[in-house]
Amino acid sequence: MRSKAKTVDEYLAELAPDRRAALQTLRQELRRHLDPLLEEVMQYGMISYVIPHRVYPPGYHCQPADPLPFLSLASQKNNLALYVMAIAIDRQLSAWLDQAWKATGHRLDRGASCIRFRSPDQIPWNVLAELLTKLDVPSYLQMYEQGLKRSAKTRGTKPKTTVQKKRAARPRRGTTARTDTPSPGQPRETKPAKAAQRGKDRGTQRGKAAGRGRQPAAVAKAAASPLRGSARRSGRG
Repeated sequence: MRSKAKTVDEYLAELAPDRRAALQTLRQELRRHLDPLLEEVMQYGMISYVIPHRVYPPGYHCQPADPLPFLSLASQKNNLALYVMAIAIDRQLSAWLDQAWKATGHRLDRGASCIRFRSPDQIPWNVLAELLTKLDVPSYLQMYEQGLKRSAKTRGTKPKTTVQKKRAARPRRGTTARTDTPSPGQPRETKPAKAAQRGKDRGTQRGKAAGRGRQPAAVAKAAASPLRGSARRSGRG
């Protein structure tokens, strides 16, 4: 559950003693290496280090009224979590972190931007310190804006979702929808029903042909062979 704490001190006071001690240890280590342009605030229910609007006026692109997230720290149900936004943007930095972390013999449990651990003992501090020194605010902003540009370029070629496909299949206003496709809830015609309908259509077409003066096929055939009729008459006589 997301914390509703307004300040970092309130957030820490909510935690169990062991969790509080672990986050305090990690928090102190982070503040030793983080860029001084960052500010420590509560954001999205976590202890967060953000780039304030006075440094980066556009703010976070998802919520421009919020300052741009840089790094966050949280106590979750099953673990502690460190969110490093840069490793979700920069693939080379992400690959470096995987290699450097695992080279220390420590197990790395991570997601796109999240590094999960149960205690500070599971963190290789030298790797974390080196990661943070690579991430000053100017380089992160450049990385962030390049990521936004890449997303904007690929957005036009993104495959359509199922909802988008359904919308595209709907008839536009001013056009007539196809009548051969049953509407939702309307039963589809079975093959016997379709065959019966075709038979009715053919009978209707024959009736129309007779009404226009066309002779049925049997009458036309008899009329075309007068010898057969005369032979029958001569046989009777």
